[in-house]
Amino acid sequence: MLLSLLLAMTADAERMHNAVSEAIRDEISYGIEATREKNIERYMEGVPADYRIVESDGSITDRESLRRKQLQAWEIITQTNKLAIDIESVDVGCDGACATVVTNQHWDRQMLGRDGKSEHNVVTTQRHTERWELRDSRWIQVAINELGGSIVVDGKPY
Repeated sequence: MLLSLLLAMTADAERMHNAVSEAIRDEISYGIEATREKNIERYMEGVPADYRIVESDGSITDRESLRRKQLQAWEIITQTNKLAIDIESVDVGCDGACATVVTNQHWDRQMLGRDGKSEHNVVTTQRHTERWELRDSRWIQVAINELGGSIVVDGKPY
């Protein structure tokens, strides 16, 4: 009897983990499409009012700062060649209402140079630990911590 109960609990936990992982993967895909289309309203749709990004230098980026930074970044991006965010791991908590997600981002794009005319290929990678919460039936990324990555401009490390 105890074994049956443990197996049922394990199966329930696995179903919950899979459902949370899929929902977060869908939200990430939605954000990728918004970025490719440079659609700021769609991009900001899933960003809560209390959103905070802890930058690598320890500074905090809030929701409005994120909006400004994103619009500013999009101004100099002429084309996204590839944008992928892969989920490395998902740790579900809060009885299925929160998760810690480790992701790996790869963004290959064409960007204008400082002169505003020349174009360069820029490839960045970044590993993140992200905090996600289920709010009003939608998974929302509420915090992100950058763990390191690389920047390559025209094939050379930057």
